[in-house]
Amino acid sequence: MISLVNIKTSRIKNRANLVFSDKNYLPFFIDDVIRLSLTKNQELSPEVLDQIKSLSLLYLGKEYALRQIAISPKTEKILFQKLKIFFYKKIQKFKLLDSTPTDSISNQIITELKDKQFLNQSDFVDYFLKKNKSKSVVEIKYLLNQKGVDTSSLNISPDNENQSIKKILSKKNINRNLLSDYRYKNKLYSSLFRRGFSVSDIKAAIDEYLSLQ
Repeated sequence: MISLVNIKTSRIKNRANLVFSDKNYLPFFIDDVIRLSLTKNQELSPEVLDQIKSLSLLYLGKEYALRQIAISPKTEKILFQKLKIFFYKKIQKFKLLDSTPTDSISNQIITELKDKQFLNQSDFVDYFLKKNKSKSVVEIKYLLNQKGVDTSSLNISPDNENQSIKKILSKKNINRNLLSDYRYKNKLYSSLFRRGFSVSDIKAAIDEYLSLQ
């Protein structure tokens, strides 16, 4: 039976490190130490040890999730995927966690963050649109769907299609000489069309772009 041989204070606020008789250790929320009445040299039943493992991952996962949201808005799907990778790394680091189910812990974290309104889909959509101004509405909706956003009732204005295309043309340094090459022109049209721009919008944007040169 594994026992808890030491409870060390951490440099990180509100964290303790639990040291076990098998030489492993786990970061732990200090309030949970008190709540579980954990003490040095305490023998741990398998049930209590499993509870400690789950609480350790829950604590670490919450801290990680909050840091991720502070960096930029997230959807539930994005955060779940990030937690999956994060937990995999922690299980590699802390071998004691190898049998701890992580999906249920991720779902618990996400539910708590949703209840606190830290996961707001409209905030993510606004953030995503600002970062992807050069993409077509079709491509934006596709990418949002990939990130777990239901776009069926999402109203994204196509007014910026023309400007988006011209930004792409500017980055590619498109000029009349390049477009005089029929094969190059077809390749450009195909590339823009695959990104979700209509042929009429592509032609109009190219004509306007060239008129300014």
